[in-house]
Amino acid sequence: MDTITAKSANGASDPGLVSALAEDVALAPPTADEAASEAPLLAAAAGAAGPEVKLNFVNRSNDAGNVHVLVFGQPPSPELDGIGQAWRVIDNCGPGWSHPFTWPVAVTLGVVDPNGNVSPQLDIADGQVAEVVAAPSGTLLRIAGQQGPSRAIALMNQLPQGFVAATVFRDGQPYARTSLAPHTTVTLAFKPTIWIGAAARTEASGGEAVSTLTEISLMGVASADIVMTGGGQGADARPFVFTLANVAYA
Repeated sequence: MDTITAKSANGASDPGLVSALAEDVALAPPTADEAASEAPLLAAAAGAAGPEVKLNFVNRSNDAGNVHVLVFGQPPSPELDGIGQAWRVIDNCGPGWSHPFTWPVAVTLGVVDPNGNVSPQLDIADGQVAEVVAAPSGTLLRIAGQQGPSRAIALMNQLPQGFVAATVFRDGQPYARTSLAPHTTVTLAFKPTIWIGAAARTEASGGEAVSTLTEISLMGVASADIVMTGGGQGADARPFVFTLANVAYA
């Protein structure tokens, strides 16, 4: 799994890992105490061979419970709500039905400044660096005039004080998040992988139990079906299984 590495102004790296996905860019930046307990290293998945991968979820299961099908950009944190961390949630897609969606290579970036102001989403590509700066008109999120790593994007918090909460979006949906202290930089490296699973309501807890996730590589893929089998009730119940079919390569 590729990583998002944060560095301070003196170049020191933090080896921690943040596993939460973004729920919304409009998340308040953490307090100093919260930031101290949150490691500024984030794993994310992105990038592929073409401008987008065309995917088609196909339900060939024996499911009778109308499960949620969840698509993630990275494995979700077990401490957080699984559905809330999903990049895509496919609902009410019964046996025999399908649900098309795309996985675009392009991502956008949005931030929340220390005052709670939400930026417009900024188009950004590998090799580019974005920066958050103070201007007479207010906080700005813009592409910086310097080159970044060829296979990654970077974000710098150039504000004199205050944390910035950053969210990566894919196809307009929150995909991953991190936060930056003043005068720090986060580098986001990507790989073409998704994780998919199913979530069913459990009577015992009243919550959602997420099945074991299946990791699917999209490297070189132009289009494919993601077929779900398994399910059922009682003694005939089987684990949900997700496999690729009808794969076309770029």
